[in-house]
Amino acid sequence: MSIIQTYVMLFHWDLPQGLEDAYGGFLSPRVVDDFKDYAELCYKEFGDRVKHWITLNEPRTFSNGGYALGNFAPGRCSKYIDPNCTAGHSGTEPYLTGHYQLLSHATAVHVYKLKYPASQKGKIGITLVSHWMVPFSNAKSDRHAALRALDFMFVDPLTFSRYPLSMQSLVGDRLPKFSKEEADMVKGSFDFLGLNYYTGNYAEHVMNANNNINPSYNTDAQAK
Repeated sequence: MSIIQTYVMLFHWDLPQGLEDAYGGFLSPRVVDDFKDYAELCYKEFGDRVKHWITLNEPRTFSNGGYALGNFAPGRCSKYIDPNCTAGHSGTEPYLTGHYQLLSHATAVHVYKLKYPASQKGKIGITLVSHWMVPFSNAKSDRHAALRALDFMFVDPLTFSRYPLSMQSLVGDRLPKFSKEEADMVKGSFDFLGLNYYTGNYAEHVMNANNNINPSYNTDAQAK
């Protein structure tokens, strides 16, 4: 007989409007401490019954949909992506919100590991998303494009304590940096990794792509 186990998701893209109004939500480093306090309150109140915690659902999707494309809350993007967006920057905000999500996750994990495993005997992790990328052709440039696309899924900091070199090179100063203390806290900050997978995509290298004029998270990986 199978047994259903409870996994509690702490954040599935439903940031309180008050935090969005107060300081821009995940655009601000202030969200990290607030997320830590929220997570610890949940541990205290429900930890005797919850043995599997998931901090965040798909940081990449939240950042891309909400801050690069503007089709998820809070609906921010650049005008050159969607004229209906009234505010935002598709080339910077997805990286900021992804960065602060990773720090929020790591801080929440740190608090749990510090105070609760002995008494609650629980595990904690994060759920990521990764679409598989298939090279559009056998050309070397397309094979490299497929690998670059995978680099932009916000996974590497959790295992290597840094963003992939391809992201650092292509995004440049628009990509946030971890301090030494932050990098050490983010690396290995999970007991388990959840992975959501929906579909495969073709990846094609775009010749002479110029992403300096209208930068976007969704085209940065092409702009080599």
